[in-house]
Amino acid sequence: MKKIIFSILTLLLIISCALESKFGLPNDEKVNKNLIDVWYLFDNKKDSLIINKKTDFIYEIILSDEKEIIQGYTKEIKGFTIMNLIVDGAKGKKINVFYGVKIKNDTLEFSEVSDKIRKTEFDSQKELISFFEKNITRSDFFINPLQLIRK
Repeated sequence: MKKIIFSILTLLLIISCALESKFGLPNDEKVNKNLIDVWYLFDNKKDSLIINKKTDFIYEIILSDEKEIIQGYTKEIKGFTIMNLIVDGAKGKKINVFYGVKIKNDTLEFSEVSDKIRKTEFDSQKELISFFEKNITRSDFFINPLQLIRK
C-alpha cells in the first residue's frame, strides 16, 4: 500500500491533473532553503522526494524511484506559495505545471492547482498571473493534498 501511495506522488508530479500552461509564473524569487531536503510519506522511509537547489532561483526535484530530474521554482501570490514545475510535454515542448506548497514545522504539503477552474487557454503570462490572483483564495483552487515529512 505504501508503495502505491508513493507511486501516486510520482504520478502527481509527472502526469497529474494539475493546471498546465505553456506560460510560467515569473521566476523572480530566491530558493526557499526550508524546502531543500529529503521528504518522505509519513510512514514510508524507502521512497523519497528530494528537493535540491540548482541555482539561486531554481530547484531540482528528484523522486527516488525515477531517473528524471524535474526543475521548478516558487512564486508567492497573495500569501500562497506556488511551485511552478517545468516538465517535458508533447513533441519535446516544455510545459509548466502548478502546485501549492506549504511547510509547517517538518511537514511539506503538495497540492495540485485545479485545472477545472480554467475555462480557456492562457494567451500570455499576464493572463496566467491574473488567473492566479483572481482564483487563489477559492476553496477548490488547491486539490489532492499530499503530506510529506522531512528526513
